Amino acid sequence: MEKVFVDTNIILDWLANRQPFHISAQKLFKKVEDKEIELLISAVSYTTTEYFLQKQIGKAKARQALAAIRTISSVCKNYEKEIDLSIASNFKDFEDAFQYYSALNNAAKVLITRNLKDFKHSVIPIMNAEAYLKTI
Repeated sequence: MEKVFVDTNIILDWLANRQPFHISAQKLFKKVEDKEIELLISAVSYTTTEYFLQKQIGKAKARQALAAIRTISSVCKNYEKEIDLSIASNFKDFEDAFQYYSALNNAAKVLITRNLKDFKHSVIPIMNAEAYLKTI
């Protein structure tokens, strides 16, 4: 089963019903629920998602949503290496660098994000959810 890393913006598209991106994010997570792909998420995505969701739907519902995602995903192993690589990288955004090195060092075959332009030097494919769904 292919390991797919999902960036925070895709998680928020799905859980926060952000249009017009919600539909492709929902289809992607359905593939995960159906065990067609393995989902990798970094720890930082959980904290960021909770921060934004609790403002929109309240703390209790945000935590329930995270618990549901946790049942279908794997949390990336993150260590000093990802921090060090991110600090030394040419990425404009530190969080993007951390997400990228988390995906890379956890053997993701693809990184799914809507922020394609900030990952232009990637050695793994970078796709949005809609494009990725067309490949499987």
